Amino acid sequence: MPPRRLHFFSLLLLLVMGLPSGRAQVYLAAPTPVRVLLAVAPDVTVRALGPHSGVSGRERFSTAAPLDWPVSARAGRLVIDGRELGETLTLESSAGNLEVSGRRYRGAIRLSAVGDEVEVVNVLDIEAYLRGVVPSEMAASWPLEALKAQAVAARSYTLVSLNPGGRYDLCATVDCQVYRGVEAEHPRTDEAIAATAGVVVTYLGETAKTYYHSDSGGAVASSQEVWGSSIPYLVALQDVPSTTPHRAWTARLDASVVTRSLAAAGVGVGTVSGLRVLKLSESGRVSELEVTGSGGSRVLRGSQLTTLARGWGLKSMRFSVQGGLAIKGDGWGHGVGMSQYGARALAQSGYDYGRILGYYYPTTALTRYVAGAP
Repeated sequence: MPPRRLHFFSLLLLLVMGLPSGRAQVYLAAPTPVRVLLAVAPDVTVRALGPHSGVSGRERFSTAAPLDWPVSARAGRLVIDGRELGETLTLESSAGNLEVSGRRYRGAIRLSAVGDEVEVVNVLDIEAYLRGVVPSEMAASWPLEALKAQAVAARSYTLVSLNPGGRYDLCATVDCQVYRGVEAEHPRTDEAIAATAGVVVTYLGETAKTYYHSDSGGAVASSQEVWGSSIPYLVALQDVPSTTPHRAWTARLDASVVTRSLAAAGVGVGTVSGLRVLKLSESGRVSELEVTGSGGSRVLRGSQLTTLARGWGLKSMRFSVQGGLAIKGDGWGHGVGMSQYGARALAQSGYDYGRILGYYYPTTALTRYVAGAP
């Protein structure tokens, strides 16, 4: 066997041995860029803190000087200092030297005119992106194996969210994954990302949809009960005991807020006076809720119920009505996939990140994508 081939397969063996719990496969892939929506606003200023380059249309430029780029939009064209520039402007620097709204970002900042607003998108390699995601989603002080599990879950979620036909892949908020750029980076989460570089969760050879949430409230929900689509590895299961601030929470809903939200959704019942749980899902979450008001009553269910409840300020759908508009609940988030507080508890009990991910995504495997391999 030629020396290069021997060296290559030896490398693959070492990579497989680095994966925990025997849940190992290896595939090869190129570095993956991610496009993250940071903002859409009438105007924005990008601050280049050092040498940088850029491209607008066919024109390319570079400068060693730090500069501010105040950009607005008018009728689908970017405007700088009163002059129309074109539809897009991409600025690129190194080591996180581009700043938007007080936060520094690695990679490039792409500005696009969308009508009279500027769309701000950060374009960077997936591993650099994770450095701003993992510590934003999980406290860097938590056990390292929990941080590794978060890194792999976030990497997998990112890959299945890539949308080549769209203007961007993910947003930077809880609606996608929280991403806070360079300022969020931490040595411990950097260590977790580096230790799991390229590792993703897979199911039947495809990257898995690794949804995750803060706290299951004691029971993980299935994708079927929350979103109406059955995914074999996103199933309801009893969660591990964990210490969390999101248990036994209480809330008293504002009748005026609930009344207005129902009217806006086309299911108004007049002035709301009470709620009644009619049905629970398999994980104990409210799946049908009757709302009563001065103009009658309506039954809410499915995604409409979930969206409205979130707008009322409820932390999860695992709740009970204590009378009127008084609520008592457990957990925080949609409840599907990995519970972050559960991952911490499992890590504290000695689970490695592979076993943690196997607990929350049963029947899946771990796969390492080797960027730049021959």
